[in-house]
Amino acid sequence: MVDGPKRRLPVVGSGPTAGPGAPSAPGTPSAPGAAPPRGATGSPEKRRLPVLQGGGGDDEGEERPPWHWIALGTVAIFIVWLPLAGLANTLLRRMVERTGDAAAEGSVRLAMVGLNAIAFALAGLAGGYLVGRFGGRAGRREAAASGAVVAALAWALALAEGAPAGALGWALLLVVMVAIGAAASYVGGRAGLRARAGAPPSS
Repeated sequence: MVDGPKRRLPVVGSGPTAGPGAPSAPGTPSAPGAAPPRGATGSPEKRRLPVLQGGGGDDEGEERPPWHWIALGTVAIFIVWLPLAGLANTLLRRMVERTGDAAAEGSVRLAMVGLNAIAFALAGLAGGYLVGRFGGRAGRREAAASGAVVAALAWALALAEGAPAGALGWALLLVVMVAIGAAASYVGGRAGLRARAGAPPSS
């Protein structure tokens, strides 16, 4: 009877990886921090793309304080008022030159004052609407303040020109102009706030 080949049991600890220079078997994890075996490519480093932060309304700059809108409303009222007043005065002067009636000078002056007051009120409405519509935290109070500032500046300019009027007349003129400017700008500011509330949100 012929004996078959003897089977040798594997010795624990022995194997191809026992030596320090022996290549590791495929799939065998390498020690942490060890260099990759020769001929093998290391795992590529993960590159992190910069995350772009979505720009919102806060990135456009800080919101203007309310008193800035008083100055902007003042400028807007002057821009609207001066052309309207110039047009009204030019038309009245041409009417006087054509008629040539000296008795009509009193009525022409009254008409001139009335048209200038109407032009001032329309300008106050426009400037107040601008403040109320786009003024951010500004509202009716800032709109009315811009109209009052324009009235005071116009009164000071008239006083500097030396128009004939007594102290009482100048005081009454100041009160009337401030009242017209503040009231018209207040109404315009309220209309601007209503338009702002009804406007669709910007994307």
